[in-house]
Amino acid sequence: MKKIVYIVAFASTATICSAQTLTNAPIVDDKSGRTLFLKNCAHCHGVDARGNEGPDLHDLDSTNEQIATRIRNGKKGQMTAFAGKLSSKEITELIGYLRTLK
Repeated sequence: MKKIVYIVAFASTATICSAQTLTNAPIVDDKSGRTLFLKNCAHCHGVDARGNEGPDLHDLDSTNEQIATRIRNGKKGQMTAFAGKLSSKEITELIGYLRTLK
């Protein structure tokens, strides 16, 4: 019986991990990500994230790590670095919100 329980637990964990890897999207509350976006990003990317001074952020084809790196480090002369302002958790929440933009 123990062996079956371990197999089921392993299979469930593997399925959850595979789904997250395939979508490359963090599982987070996008409401907190939206709040962070409005407070920190909307002044350049627009309230609807369609772009203004900064680019449109809908349907991003970058990986979560690439987006996180850009948020942390910014882009010289184009985007402020948020490494000292946003925590890793907040950056993950922000990416979760960006992934909802279609």
